[in-house]
Amino acid sequence: MIFYHPLSHPNTDVMGLIEIDLLFLVDGFILCSNQISNERDKMAKKLLLLFLLVSMGFSAQVFGAGGSKSTLLYAAYADIKDWDPSIAASMEVLMLQSVYETLVYYNPPGSKEILRPGLATSWNNSKDGLTWTFNLRKGVKFHDGEPFNAAAVKYSIERTKKIGKGSSWLWPKGMVITALNDYKVQIKLKNPLPIDLIASSQYASYIFSPKAGEKGTDWFMQGNAAGTGPYKVDSWEKSQQTVLVKNDSYWGGWSGKHFERIILKPVLEQSTQIQMIKSGEADFAALIPVDAIPALKKTKGVEVITPKSWKNSSYLINTQKFPTNNLKVRQALTYAWDYNAVVDSIYNGLATVAQGPIPKTMWGHNPNLPKPEFNLDKAKQLIQESGIPKSKLKLTIAYIATSQEYSNSAQLLQANLARIGVTLELKPGPWGTIWKNAKSLDTAPNLQSMTWWPGYPTPNDWLIGLFKTEKSAVFNLSHYSNSKVDALVEKGVNLEVTDRKGAIKAYQQAQKLIVEDVPGIFYADILTRIVKRSSVKGYTNNPAYNYQSLYPLYRE
Repeated sequence: MIFYHPLSHPNTDVMGLIEIDLLFLVDGFILCSNQISNERDKMAKKLLLLFLLVSMGFSAQVFGAGGSKSTLLYAAYADIKDWDPSIAASMEVLMLQSVYETLVYYNPPGSKEILRPGLATSWNNSKDGLTWTFNLRKGVKFHDGEPFNAAAVKYSIERTKKIGKGSSWLWPKGMVITALNDYKVQIKLKNPLPIDLIASSQYASYIFSPKAGEKGTDWFMQGNAAGTGPYKVDSWEKSQQTVLVKNDSYWGGWSGKHFERIILKPVLEQSTQIQMIKSGEADFAALIPVDAIPALKKTKGVEVITPKSWKNSSYLINTQKFPTNNLKVRQALTYAWDYNAVVDSIYNGLATVAQGPIPKTMWGHNPNLPKPEFNLDKAKQLIQESGIPKSKLKLTIAYIATSQEYSNSAQLLQANLARIGVTLELKPGPWGTIWKNAKSLDTAPNLQSMTWWPGYPTPNDWLIGLFKTEKSAVFNLSHYSNSKVDALVEKGVNLEVTDRKGAIKAYQQAQKLIVEDVPGIFYADILTRIVKRSSVKGYTNNPAYNYQSLYPLYRE
């Protein structure tokens, strides 16, 4: 009898070990079993079968991606869209946060210190709040071998501001960055701002090699990278997988526990994502459907984590597109939304009913906003008051196809609107396509799904990101514009460092105006949903980072 072990086969890799092992062993078993045909050898068959089962089990446990001591497989619900660290503004930071680093990091709420050192070892702010100074870490190198220094910090931030995409708006206009020496950076402002918090953001605050930046966005978009993080990019196959490998020269060091290899596999079907976690093929997943959570909690070898977050879900309403450019129609939509049913039945209690555009867990939230109400009679009345004939009340709603929560809630709204004579067309699709379409009025739907989390912990992140007047929409997908809101938000931003109470007052007034103008249905403050294999340790929840660095993780 001849058995082929996958490690001896020239065409094996980590992802294909189990399949190849099964193929050769099964073929081997067939050949051998054909030779064992008499009654006397029945025991031999049994022993052979036992041997094969043990062999296959051993291979799955030791060599499968989900069981490797050195490899973590992350089953993600989407692929990397933007590799350029100056532009990245969505789930791509799931990978980039382990490749690139920021000057400082935000600690979990309740920590003794708000921030901890990153590429900066210490920092301070002048009494007038206008000058920030960062002392930088020495002896750090980028993945391309270039030295990390003050010039690199200056270049990274200025490039991000110049490109002006993604979350570049976090960095204020008129700021001046100066490299005082190789390891000291000074930032001067026109108005006091929490630059230390902005510098901790996982959006727009990554520091990268100037030589890499000079190669341009096209170079980054090919899956290339040059950060200082614990991992560097080994390979990227669009829509297939991203592979990160250990940065041997990482300044933070390697304890021997860290995963040396990270594989991110886009898994569009959430049922497949769930099965991969259950079987052990995958180690980690996020945004698992809520109705799968109870069963996963009972699955041996699986751990479910559902802490509070700063994320909230809404459907932004296009204020410039007919017929949702009519205020009465937008108001009707909010009354046609069954808030409790969505939170209790669709989210299975893993969310609470929202009260306005900012989560209740974020400072500066306005608790005096009217509580949302499900009332179809009121919705019908408002539709009549709009003066728009029912024949023209045809709306479109776009949402991420792979999100069960968005899909179910959109179908519920569709059914409710039908009861009051309004037609709602469902348009599910991938996030990238939805986002692109929503930016232009020509292709934008009437309603657009949105889950928002802050670039850094401040109310102005929601208010600027989603509702500030823009010539060209980035995330203001409701195409909303109110000069009074713009002025109040700007006032709050300018007061945030020196007069927190004054900033809160301005932010709360802005929230009141936004709710009155109805640029969205704000319906759920949601809990974080992390599902991982129990053997994976080191995860700590931090609501400041929707996707957290994978460096602390290890397998026990």
